[in-house]
Amino acid sequence: MSSPLLQRHTKLLLIWLPFILIISSVVFYFVLKRHAHHAEEKYLLLKQQNVWNSFMATSGTLEKRITGEYSIEEKNIATEIVLNIPQDTVLFYAMEDKKLPFKVLTKEYQWNNGSYHVSTYISSTETAHLIAKVFVSEAIILLVLLITIVIISRKSSVRLWQPFFLSINAAEKFDLNSNNELQLPSLTGTTEFDRLNEALNKLVENVNKAYRNQKQFVENASHESQTPLAIIRAKLELLINQPNIEEKEALLLGDITNATNRLSEMNKTLLLLAKIENNQFPETESINVNNIVQEISEDFVAYVDDCPRMTSSIIDNIMVTANRTLIEILISNIINNAIVHNNEKKEIKITIKDSKLKIENTGNPLLVDTEVLFERFRKNTYQKNTTGLGLALVKQICQLYGYNIEYNYKNDWHSVEICFS
Repeated sequence: MSSPLLQRHTKLLLIWLPFILIISSVVFYFVLKRHAHHAEEKYLLLKQQNVWNSFMATSGTLEKRITGEYSIEEKNIATEIVLNIPQDTVLFYAMEDKKLPFKVLTKEYQWNNGSYHVSTYISSTETAHLIAKVFVSEAIILLVLLITIVIISRKSSVRLWQPFFLSINAAEKFDLNSNNELQLPSLTGTTEFDRLNEALNKLVENVNKAYRNQKQFVENASHESQTPLAIIRAKLELLINQPNIEEKEALLLGDITNATNRLSEMNKTLLLLAKIENNQFPETESINVNNIVQEISEDFVAYVDDCPRMTSSIIDNIMVTANRTLIEILISNIINNAIVHNNEKKEIKITIKDSKLKIENTGNPLLVDTEVLFERFRKNTYQKNTTGLGLALVKQICQLYGYNIEYNYKNDWHSVEICFS
């Protein structure tokens, strides 16, 4: 599953930074403890020198013991004492009525032909408190540092990636059918984003150019072919009207005429599609869809031979702002499609409700996938004389005005529903 870049970046920080900070804290604790013990040793040695110097300066009259500070004892052969190495010990404090931990260092000195053991003490409790306080302070500092890094990283990432998100948003809104130009800033302050915008601008420019050339070719080809098609149709009519024409020849000329009519209709539809894609129907007005549906359905009933029975259910009134010609083409193509693709039951239902126009017709199941039904030149093989552009034209008009169109087939009924809202 994909996730936003900023979220992934923050997640990595939250995974690795605490791990690194914990390792650093452990290392810092042991280093701090080692330095504290080293400082204890230095302090004990300094005490040793001061106590012994004071002892000699007072000719041995210095007080021999101060609890928690030092003790001076003559060497006792029977007593085993560890010399020159700091040791942990405990001393009893009568005032506090408890034993307290201390660090002790004992060294042997010679004076007046006698041997003395001088022991100096420092409190282990204070050292432990100092280590704990420094470690807690360091932990708090690292925690604040972690939070600060995450916050600054998120804010800086949002700011640094802003040109990228702007480019992505502009690319998502780009619509090739609307002939839009994608003009991204060439200077964003970041070299990589400058290259990205430059590449996107060139890509869109090339795509627009190729698309315009393709549409212009289709438009020109459809337009220019109308004249020779008209000449062919005129010549065919002259041939058909010639006297003494045989039946076989008449049938052949009739097939040619039908093919020519289909080709002419196809060219007209392609030309209309090209004009819609080029947005050559800018004129709009307020249109009552109900009236257009009624007019077109009445025309089909009046002029189409063996027209299916049409029933209407008009509950709401639909008003749209669009080009009248395109709305007429939209509705006419759907109704014509329902007539052409009907079966022996010959029924059509027209429903207008909740800003939706639904046109249903009886008919055989489709032989093509419904997902490609609105593509150009996709047609049901039941009908050989259609161009396969009617529903493609409907789809193109719906895309132009943002209407939603859906197709369904259930219980031998085809339905095409357009939502105008």
